[in-house]
Amino acid sequence: MAASWPFIGRAAQLAAIRSAGHGMVVAGPPGTGKSRLVAQAVHDLERVAWARATAAAGELPLGAFAPLLPATPPAGNPLGWAAAALRAPVLVVDDAHLLDPASAALVHHLVTSGGTRVIVTLRSRTPAPDAVHALWKDGLVPRLELEPFSLEETAAVLEAAMGGRVEAATVARLWRASQGNALYLHELVLSGILTEDGDVWRWRGPLTITPTLRETIAGRIGELTAHEREALELLAYGEPLGADLLAVLGSLDAVQHLEDRQLVTVQRDGRRLQVRLAHPLYGEVIRDGCGVLRARTVTRRLAQAITEAGLRRREDVLRVAVWRLDGGMTGDPGLLLAGCERARVVRDLELALRLGRAAVAAGGGRPALAALGTVLFYADRHAEAEEVYATAWAVEMSETARIDLGVQRALNLTVGLGDVPRARAVLEETTRLTRGVDGRQGIFIMQAVLATLTGDLAAAEDLLARTRDMGPLSPHGERMIGGAEAAVLLARGRATECLARVKETGARLAKEPDAMRSLSAALTGHATSAALLLGDLDAAERLADEGYGLGGQFGSWTRAILEFGAAKARVLRLRGRLTEALAWARDTVVRLPARSVLAGACLGELAHAHALLGDAAAAEEALARAEATGMPIGPYVVLPLRFAKAWTLAGRGDVAGAVEICLEAAESALPCDVPFALHDVVRLGRPDLVSARLAALDVESPLVALFARHAAARDGGELYAVSEGFERLGLLLYAAEAAAQAAARHRESGLWRGMRTAETRAWRLSQRCQGARTLALMDLDVPGLTPRQREIAVLAAQGLTNREIAERLVVSVRTVANTLYAVYDKTGVNDRTALAALLGGPEG
Repeated sequence: MAASWPFIGRAAQLAAIRSAGHGMVVAGPPGTGKSRLVAQAVHDLERVAWARATAAAGELPLGAFAPLLPATPPAGNPLGWAAAALRAPVLVVDDAHLLDPASAALVHHLVTSGGTRVIVTLRSRTPAPDAVHALWKDGLVPRLELEPFSLEETAAVLEAAMGGRVEAATVARLWRASQGNALYLHELVLSGILTEDGDVWRWRGPLTITPTLRETIAGRIGELTAHEREALELLAYGEPLGADLLAVLGSLDAVQHLEDRQLVTVQRDGRRLQVRLAHPLYGEVIRDGCGVLRARTVTRRLAQAITEAGLRRREDVLRVAVWRLDGGMTGDPGLLLAGCERARVVRDLELALRLGRAAVAAGGGRPALAALGTVLFYADRHAEAEEVYATAWAVEMSETARIDLGVQRALNLTVGLGDVPRARAVLEETTRLTRGVDGRQGIFIMQAVLATLTGDLAAAEDLLARTRDMGPLSPHGERMIGGAEAAVLLARGRATECLARVKETGARLAKEPDAMRSLSAALTGHATSAALLLGDLDAAERLADEGYGLGGQFGSWTRAILEFGAAKARVLRLRGRLTEALAWARDTVVRLPARSVLAGACLGELAHAHALLGDAAAAEEALARAEATGMPIGPYVVLPLRFAKAWTLAGRGDVAGAVEICLEAAESALPCDVPFALHDVVRLGRPDLVSARLAALDVESPLVALFARHAAARDGGELYAVSEGFERLGLLLYAAEAAAQAAARHRESGLWRGMRTAETRAWRLSQRCQGARTLALMDLDVPGLTPRQREIAVLAAQGLTNREIAERLVVSVRTVANTLYAVYDKTGVNDRTALAALLGGPEG
């Protein structure tokens, strides 16, 4: 952490204060950093006088200015001699809403008389003396309203404070906890809740309130009457609460007073008025001040009141279940189970686990076990989930319950434990025990999902066709088969049809979004990949952000964070924003559990970004970790690692090995990934090996068409046009590489003007790719080298001997020696050390 809390951002506000000739009023809620902002604005000025108003000083005439005035007041007009005593060219008056009338009049006099620039801070939505209010009301000085930090500003402050990158999900969580309040954010960080995981700071565990923060918030809350404290305690344990309910449980007058003091907010929700605490940290402090018995009393009152009102809102079941549990009331397995389900739907998984375990302990039987297993699945505790599912499997149950349990258990075995054979066995056993058409349709859909994940698209398509042939599906079945069909269409490379199916299924899903958030996330994932295949990077990035947001929105839903974090990194990589891609991949990887089917996607993107940035060693380290933690259940898991491995080899100088991996990947990849595998061969300088295959691909996509055009380009002019096409789609790295290839082709043809134009374009584009070091771009640093010369130069720069290079490339030692002689002649260097310095990037 930085030694002192940094001042970051607020550039426009700083400029406004510094340019205000006569002064300014800076207003804002408590803790937004008004005083810090003004201090920063006047930091470099000479002779700045500060007057700090307080409630105590406000009891005395000119109390806020007492430290700046003579101890013995002279005779005459107080405003005159006080103004004469304040000779500083700049006067800052902090918390001017607390000024006594004489001090407020002095401030007004100084502004109107000129000669002193007066900068005033005050708390917004708080009454101020008339003389202070007149400063902006009468247009004497402008008023600047300071808002809490935005999410982006919070991220910048945190990274400066911590001296390193802070995980995006952690930034979002801190922003929600502090609501952008600079003071609260500062104290939360000082509490030590952030830990460094690799080179990324993360927030793990519960919220911690420091004594300073507790005292600060307690001071903000201030003195309370008994009725006001009662209302705040009810809200601390039960918000939001209806105003009518608070009136029954306590005093509506007390709530009105709390609203006037800005300690609670009242908002209309339909025909009801909902009351909340004005800041989430108020609840933490209020609960911290309640003893065990007091907390039990409050939660029991809430549970009884909502139950008597009839549990009319869908959140009521969850809230009453928690209140009863907290209040030590007798466990009702049905209520606990309903609360568990609701908590799972909104992705408060810790709470869902607590309620699920309580439901099992209360005698909830098979339904409670199944619910607990599902929560464990979503919490990425897959081994525990399988234990619970296995226990539930041995219990007698209805056919519908058996199907639901079998499908969920198979899913856990597949994506949680990577055990595809056991998953298939569970589904086969479930099928044997199922007689109803609806049930068999549900099992077939799950089997199709399993087949898609493992790359058997023909089997998936057959299962889905058989499912529809059985007869009409239920509304639930239509939603499930829509998601499965979208996945198959994507895998087949039919991106436009995939997006249409996603839209259709999403419309059905919108009728009950809470019940199927996992399917909603899956559809978003399919749409993200389909947009990438079409070359629509804007849509892909928007969808990746949307999916990633689900992870933070629903209790740090790890699977969504992993899946969409990797997707975001991939979009950024394709855009050529490689350092940003690396940062997102790092953020994502720190969330990986010890074993995960998503390790391939996450670590693959991390390794890929490292490789494209020229750090082969870091890329190899990520690939080794993937080998130890991944679950290679199918192409979806394996392919990102193969792509990363290819570019890592290319970074090591083994271009032939990289090409071989890409060609092998194209043979085993899903059709949607084949174009990317083949195009990488083009980027590696061997379009002759893949141009015919790219031209023959049955994939309707502007991007794939551009890939084929790139492979077929035979002259510099055509490659230049391809580069322009990539730039229009936003694929800047591809555009830079194609331009560099165009320059090389023009050079070979002796077209020097075209070469210089293409080189300039390649250089310009490469500068926007954040340090990319790929084979095609190396020519920008080492002009004039052929692909073979560059390949041998890279290996020599890494310290390989001529014989080692010859053995790796299957050429003679003499060929290597002659090639290196030509390299030295073209580059003007004389040995491997100088060559390494010229080529740049990490050695080894």
